[in-house]
Amino acid sequence: MWPFKKMQLAGPREFPEVVDLLSDKLRATGFTAEAERLHYLVHEFVCTTSNELYGEFSAELRKIERERSDLPAEIVSEVRRLIKSIDSICRWR
Repeated sequence: MWPFKKMQLAGPREFPEVVDLLSDKLRATGFTAEAERLHYLVHEFVCTTSNELYGEFSAELRKIERERSDLPAEIVSEVRRLIKSIDSICRWR
């Protein structure tokens, strides 16, 4: 499942599923704190706009990429793909 469709952000039901899959992969490989932070941003974080949500989510993905050089290659690839997609769609970066 991919959170973006034809340069449109996925719907509110689809996006959390994608993040949950990434969180599950992080948790399964021992990156529990990172998984919990992503879960928090998507399921508990209160924001006023979608740009705010995607901005926070993108910042957290960048932090994970920067600080966790020990991530499995599959997860690194997924994190980078999400960052690139958010940047190309939101255009505020």
